[in-house]
Amino acid sequence: MKPILQKVPRHPGIYRIFIKNSITGKLEEPVRGCKFAASVDVGLVNGKRERPMRRFNSFAEAKEFRESAPKVRDVIREVMVPKSAITFKELTDRWASDMLVHLEITTQTRYRSYLQHFVILNDLEVEKIEPATIDEWIRYVKRPEYLANLNSTRCRFDHELTVLRGILNYYATRFNRNYRLPFLKDHNKMVRVREKQMIQKDLTIDEFKRFISALGELLCETPHEAIYYIALAQYAIYGRIQDAAALHFEDIDFDRRKIYVRRKVQWARSKGQIDRIVDGSKANGGKEVPMNDFASKIFKEWIVKSGVRSGLLFQFQGQIVTYRQISFRYDQALKKAGLPFTGTHLIRHASLCEHYDTGKDILATAKVAGHSDLRATERYAKARDERVIETQRQMDQKLNQVLAPLGVVSIG
Repeated sequence: MKPILQKVPRHPGIYRIFIKNSITGKLEEPVRGCKFAASVDVGLVNGKRERPMRRFNSFAEAKEFRESAPKVRDVIREVMVPKSAITFKELTDRWASDMLVHLEITTQTRYRSYLQHFVILNDLEVEKIEPATIDEWIRYVKRPEYLANLNSTRCRFDHELTVLRGILNYYATRFNRNYRLPFLKDHNKMVRVREKQMIQKDLTIDEFKRFISALGELLCETPHEAIYYIALAQYAIYGRIQDAAALHFEDIDFDRRKIYVRRKVQWARSKGQIDRIVDGSKANGGKEVPMNDFASKIFKEWIVKSGVRSGLLFQFQGQIVTYRQISFRYDQALKKAGLPFTGTHLIRHASLCEHYDTGKDILATAKVAGHSDLRATERYAKARDERVIETQRQMDQKLNQVLAPLGVVSIG
């Protein structure tokens, strides 16, 4: 319930805190928490009068705060008034040391790689970065000679725009609360270099069978056979590739028929880093997946073949299987199976699409996916072509019943 403040007589700027009793309707002193509040008039800060308020357990503390108002006012003004002439480069360095270091190592590496695209902004004062400045930056990175030095498949600079927004938002929250972010809705469209060719990355159960058969032909009875079982495990746990590659013997509970997905591989993305296994999944702390007969069979088969009885299930020469090793073999198998796809995430996509297509229960699909937000699950709740064709066939049958009495030639 929202607290109510009442001025303390003869003590300007000091207030007593009350809570309204929902039963009696009377104002009562809170049982727990602060009982007094005090405010200090800082004066005009960037054209706006600021009166920050603090809460205290006792009247004496609130009074002491008010009596030290001149000193408090100077400290608060120093925090709230923006530092003069801070450049974008200086701001980026502060953002990297304060914010970036708290993200995962792989995310840090990726975000740092985006900073190279902000070179033309480095010497600008942050206060002078306006929508027109963002327009100029977008024109700069979209120049043909600039794009020639980047990956030929680049379609957008949307990730870079997101990081740029985060850096300037850091300035607005830490240096000048009145700073207006210079981004417009148009900028989301302007960062588009060209339309991305949309190929629906989804394997039907028959296509997955072709893929896994091709992968088996390539890897079974070879030193890289673990990758074949990683692919099967990835499908069985509806997981990301880093989840499947991090599974441990202890995560497989045959008695309770549960698979615990509680770790992930953090693959090295730059020199000086090493592959390692960390707790949690990409978006949360992990999930548990019911073990069906398919999963039970593949895990038992691999445990017998590999002899693993503790620790990491899938290894190559005693080490974590690298992402490059996995993606290379996946792509080989997809090509061998005649499927027009590449990558590793399509296995998770395919298994979740199949799960939803089988049960039509989006909540159950969200649970095995490990999603807390159904909007993420909706990406997998799609109408597959064969389902559309079957529905259309049923519609034709119904329409024929309508047309027959009218003497109209039946459909089909």
